[in-house]
Amino acid sequence: RGAGMGVVAALGLARHPALLCAVYTFGKAMGCHGAVVTSRHPHVIPYLINYARPLVYSTAPDLHSLVAVRCAYDAVAGPGGEERRRALFRLVRTFRRLCADGAGADDGLCRALLPGSTPIQSVLFPGNAACVAAAASLRGASPRGLDVYPIRAPTVPAGSERIRVVLHAHNTEGEVTALVGALREVCGRGCHRRGVSRL
Repeated sequence: RGAGMGVVAALGLARHPALLCAVYTFGKAMGCHGAVVTSRHPHVIPYLINYARPLVYSTAPDLHSLVAVRCAYDAVAGPGGEERRRALFRLVRTFRRLCADGAGADDGLCRALLPGSTPIQSVLFPGNAACVAAAASLRGASPRGLDVYPIRAPTVPAGSERIRVVLHAHNTEGEVTALVGALREVCGRGCHRRGVSRL
């Protein structure tokens, strides 16, 4: 892994000579907003300053945002961040293993689960109405409800609508087990159709 510093760092490409620039976003994992463009090439940043002035001046962050980003990076890069990343990726592996457990020819969840090794997982529920119904059913599946989101067309191509599952380091294995059980039940009720392309 890249110590929470993004895919480029995780792949060991941060200093690759062909890397023109990198964009580091401050949303989602950082819990902030905004982004920054960095480059080791001598002409990229001057080019952006001179030819992308609206980008530079219309998106300049305020001091509060800069402090928040700095604090977020300190937390991510510290020992606590590494511990939370390990816990999170254990949950991702648990989620995928539980989805695959007992997967037979008739297991709708196994067929509907899209490939992926990140904390954002997707389960196909083709059709906007079926996807919304599945999300509503999952939200009511436990006393606390499951916080899942329908991703519908046109955000994704028609026929590849899906439920987005976002795992967090603070989730427990029990919560992941309950989620998989609820997903399997909803898939078993026929919300998932066979033969859909795994986009």
